[in-house]
Amino acid sequence: MNRFFAIIILLAVTITLAAAAATWIITTYHSMAWKPEILRITEASIYQDENSSWWLKIVAVNEGEGIAEIYKVEIHGIESTDLSTPITIKPGEQKEITIKLSKQYSYGTAYTIRLYLKSGTVYPVIERIVKV
Repeated sequence: MNRFFAIIILLAVTITLAAAAATWIITTYHSMAWKPEILRITEASIYQDENSSWWLKIVAVNEGEGIAEIYKVEIHGIESTDLSTPITIKPGEQKEITIKLSKQYSYGTAYTIRLYLKSGTVYPVIERIVKV
């Protein structure tokens, strides 16, 4: 009878160790295969053209390993623009994004700009203040 319990205990320990090892292997593989996008905003400005239209200009560099797809741009508390076609920035690529704004803005005012990516990331995480 004691031998039967010993076999059951050894079997339970073996199954537990196998489950732990499988979990460790899967999570390690996932973290090695995950290649995030890392955007660096090099320039952000809001300006008014000669026709009195307001424009948002953002220059961003993708320093990560994944493709960044921007689907929404928001000026916090003022307006939000859903892009009809997502703006794609490939790894190592720098792209200038220009978006026509529908609201009026004031010179000398600080605005917070947020970029929403399809990966679920909101850039910049530390919000960038842009002065007009």
